[in-house]
Amino acid sequence: MSPKSALRSKRLTDLTELLIGIGIVGLVLFIASFARVRVDLTSEQRYTLTPATKELVAGLEDVMYVKVYLTGELPADLKQLERATRDVLDEMRAANPDRIHYSFVDPSASPDDKTRREVYDQLQGQGLTYSSIRIKEKGGFSEKIVFPGALVTYRDKTVAVQLLKTQLRTPDADIVARSITNLEYELASAFRQATTRQRPRIAFLEGHGELSELETADISNALSALYDVSRVRIDGRIDALSSKNEVMRYRTNNYEALIVAKPDSVFSDRDRYVLDQFVMNGGRILWCIDAMDPRLDSLRKNQFSMATPRELGIEELLFAYGARINKDLVLDRSCAPIEIFTQPYGNQRKLERFPWYFEPVAVPQSAHPVVANIDPVHFRFASTVDTIGADSIRKTILLTSSPLSFAQRNPVRVSLGIVEVDPGFAKRSTPYLPLAVLLEGSFRSAYYDRLPTALISDPNVAYRERSPRTAQLVIGDGDVIGNRVDPAKGMYYMLGFDRYANAKIYGNRELIMNAINYLLDDRSLISIRSRAITLRQLDAPRVERERRTWQAINLGAPLLLTLLLGLAYHQHRRRANAAPPARRA
Repeated sequence: MSPKSALRSKRLTDLTELLIGIGIVGLVLFIASFARVRVDLTSEQRYTLTPATKELVAGLEDVMYVKVYLTGELPADLKQLERATRDVLDEMRAANPDRIHYSFVDPSASPDDKTRREVYDQLQGQGLTYSSIRIKEKGGFSEKIVFPGALVTYRDKTVAVQLLKTQLRTPDADIVARSITNLEYELASAFRQATTRQRPRIAFLEGHGELSELETADISNALSALYDVSRVRIDGRIDALSSKNEVMRYRTNNYEALIVAKPDSVFSDRDRYVLDQFVMNGGRILWCIDAMDPRLDSLRKNQFSMATPRELGIEELLFAYGARINKDLVLDRSCAPIEIFTQPYGNQRKLERFPWYFEPVAVPQSAHPVVANIDPVHFRFASTVDTIGADSIRKTILLTSSPLSFAQRNPVRVSLGIVEVDPGFAKRSTPYLPLAVLLEGSFRSAYYDRLPTALISDPNVAYRERSPRTAQLVIGDGDVIGNRVDPAKGMYYMLGFDRYANAKIYGNRELIMNAINYLLDDRSLISIRSRAITLRQLDAPRVERERRTWQAINLGAPLLLTLLLGLAYHQHRRRANAAPPARRA
């Protein structure tokens, strides 16, 4: 065979092999297009839905349509939130392709200013909140209105879900990162709200000086997304929390859960009995109790006060259920700050910030789903909670003080001057004092062996000695559930908001939400919220410092690699063509 014929044959062979390879790859891709294979290689499985969400999505009986208004010209942080939202919706759609549909809409797409404002008003009317962001341009900065939220529609019901959780109009990177972590929870919660017809009932107790509607407005609104929330007064009425059917032996509760938020006056005997029988009939109670009165008016006026015990009358109930809130105040090195005017500086008083040891900040240490992966919880004048031996009751300590903390027994001197001295944490600390205790099991009535026989046998009273399996959560602080209020403006701040940081930094809101979810056996929402997703943020100073180096590498490396591969291929072809043809025998 001549050299030309051999070369022609070799090229034909190479071309044939190339066409066969392309055909095989095309066939594999064609077959793979009919198979759904999704592999999540992240360590925390961030692209994998929790079993609770998969079950929720798989159980949809009709189409769930999600319209997301987070798209268009956005800064990098919000673009990341947009991509994360697409990822979660894609995973949901993969779990049930026929029932999940979504679209992304830019509310600012219209060039007409009047049309844009009409769209903004319509979205706000449907429950979405806008954020104002600054976009850097060549000539300076420009303001842009974005609606980082979505409308979830199922049949005839539409639910607004805020994807970016902030009370501030301007988002920052940390808020966006937290929002990405909670995306699955927010969407799954909106799905639950859209598909649920009959919701559990929750009531805030009134009539004993509890926190007002405005002081609990934020957590009430958050709970209202999942439950029917109302307020109730007992006023000695036996049917205030339950009703009696003639056919049934025991009374039936009117609410699934009750919240007792910082009462400051004594409960009457009848009110205590009604509360006890609410528990005996399977009711759940969240107790947020101040055992001590710090007398803040005196503290503001005289720079010090004497904290004394609050006599509420519910101590016997809690003792019977397995908990005791002690008459003390916790001082903790891990605490919130306070601003105090110090010595005058020139002609003006100087405002300085100090650690305020009477406001502990508890960092959750437990892996229990109520406190797992939530931010530190802010307490104000908190008391310790002890567990008491009680039959068939399981006690779980959810929150504690830090290793550098101690409790002062009644009476307690509360003085602003403590910020200028060393309280002696190194010498007198009692580490990890319990601040919140979960009680689970079958509770025995606090009125066991205390009621007359005639009352016990009265069918209308329907006294019950022991409860079915239920749960209660006892927190030694009433302010843990109260949001800050601006009385002059008649407005409130988000629960967990810190006025010095001007942002929500504490996990009080998540604590209460998780607690109610858990008490009502809504474990699916807790499992979604308690998952941990690590967001690996770039080092901003290093990015700015090494920007040009990495830009040069990103531009030059592909070109250099392509050049080297081209040279290597050229050398390979030269050697192949220069090889002498095979000799015939």
